[in-house]
Amino acid sequence: MRLRKNKKIYRFYIIVCVLITLLLLLLANAFKYSDVNKKVVIEAGSELPQANVFIKDQTRQAEYISDITKIEANKPGTYDVRIESNGKKYKVKLEIRDTLAPEAEIKNIDLYEGRIIEPQEFIKGINDATNVAVTYKNTPDFYKTGIQDVFLLLEDEAGNKSEYQASLRVSKTKENIRVDIGNRQYKVEDFLKEKNDLERASIIEPLSVPEKMGTYPAKIKIDDVIYDSNIVVTDLTPPKGEAVEQQIWQNDVIEASQLVTNIKDLTSVTVRFKEQPDFSLVGEQTVKLILEDEANNQTELEAKLTVIQDTEPPEIYGVKDNTIYLNTPVSFKKGVYVYDNRDGEIQVQVDSSNVNQKKTGEYKVIYTATDSSGNTSSKEAIYTVKEMRVTMEQLEELADEILARITTPDMTLREKAWEIYQYVNKHLTYTGYSDKTDWMFEAYNGITNAVGDCFTYFAMSELLLNRIGMETMRVERLSKPGEAKHYWHLVDFGEGWYHFDACIHIPKLVSFMLTDAEMDAFSARVGKDNYYYRFDKSNYPRTPEKYNYPRPLPE
Repeated sequence: MRLRKNKKIYRFYIIVCVLITLLLLLLANAFKYSDVNKKVVIEAGSELPQANVFIKDQTRQAEYISDITKIEANKPGTYDVRIESNGKKYKVKLEIRDTLAPEAEIKNIDLYEGRIIEPQEFIKGINDATNVAVTYKNTPDFYKTGIQDVFLLLEDEAGNKSEYQASLRVSKTKENIRVDIGNRQYKVEDFLKEKNDLERASIIEPLSVPEKMGTYPAKIKIDDVIYDSNIVVTDLTPPKGEAVEQQIWQNDVIEASQLVTNIKDLTSVTVRFKEQPDFSLVGEQTVKLILEDEANNQTELEAKLTVIQDTEPPEIYGVKDNTIYLNTPVSFKKGVYVYDNRDGEIQVQVDSSNVNQKKTGEYKVIYTATDSSGNTSSKEAIYTVKEMRVTMEQLEELADEILARITTPDMTLREKAWEIYQYVNKHLTYTGYSDKTDWMFEAYNGITNAVGDCFTYFAMSELLLNRIGMETMRVERLSKPGEAKHYWHLVDFGEGWYHFDACIHIPKLVSFMLTDAEMDAFSARVGKDNYYYRFDKSNYPRTPEKYNYPRPLPE
């Protein structure tokens, strides 16, 4: 009896242990999957998700340990997959659902009378994850001449449905024919879809069309039936044009229209590159151009484009040794001009940090210019700081008195310069001596004492020309040992740089707004080796070829 009772207790104990073990396993598994999405749902046709999508904390790394390449993303269903994260492995499910109705691009059909087509022929393209069946909602009447609406039903494998509307034209003639505005010629066969109808066809109307672009109705008779069509009078002639060669700097951009000239067409024409040129490629290249008019007629041309690399540094003109004065403001850029072969006139940078205007002495000033291509050039000048013997206020007062006598407010800059030339030329008596280290004092001396040499003429001209706002640049004769110095100006009154020298000449010369060629001609005439106006042309801009105003003869 007791033994039988003990067996029952033992069995009960085993059952309880098994139940507890199962419960612990279930709790452990539930705890293990507490941080996991056991199932993820995606739309059919989309990309398969990353493994960490199954982890609730998606900052954790995860990876698939089952082969998901066998899963078809556009096939709905539920798939068992395994992932691993932080050393733990999980069994999860990926469900692919198709919930979106099919989308389609529809085309209209112009059909020959009596021909029958399947509904799929109205479809240009379908966007859906699964296969789509296309049916007619109501079958069209393929024998009914004219235009009718066609309704199409689309259904994918998941049962999602959509409906679209198309247009069906039934006729033995084309809906439209295009006729060139230039001749407006057409024939009955132009309207027919089938050549077999030609012997039984004729044009009812119109017999001619207006000389104006537009759409005009037409009626064509085949046997005893009259069909409607349209004549579209338009421009069918491609535009004409001539390709021209062009040169550009490296990395500059040119419009396609700049490579074409003499464009002819009845309508406006646009020009574009068939393929974008490489504007960074140095050398010659052939570019293809598309000319297109308003009627979409196109012509293709070829043109030569040459891309040039800029390796030439800018030229700095007018840098000369100069004299300035203690504690007096000075413009170091005055009379300095920079020209670049690519950029034209550009700015100059001046390093005058070594100049101490509180102490007399000689100081180096450095002029630097850099063009847009990165080419750099520089020049140096020595500026001598000395004590001032006459103030700028004194000079400007004298200059204003002179200008008030010889000019009027309505004069142009060029006309005022001519009056200054005559005043300086006639006011001074040439003595052959001046203080060439102090232009301000020499200008004062020339005005007050009316004596001096070429530097005095220069100094007086400098004062008066600057006072009227003329751009000036000092020029100095390129003298050889034993040759005397000579000074004059290059001036710009808005039409380019010209030579201005109010000094007297033997033989006589009106040296007002002279060109380089005129200066050279005078130098060759008065002495060997172009002595008189010999100068370093690399340090100065070139003049125009001709002065376009009358110049008085020497008295």
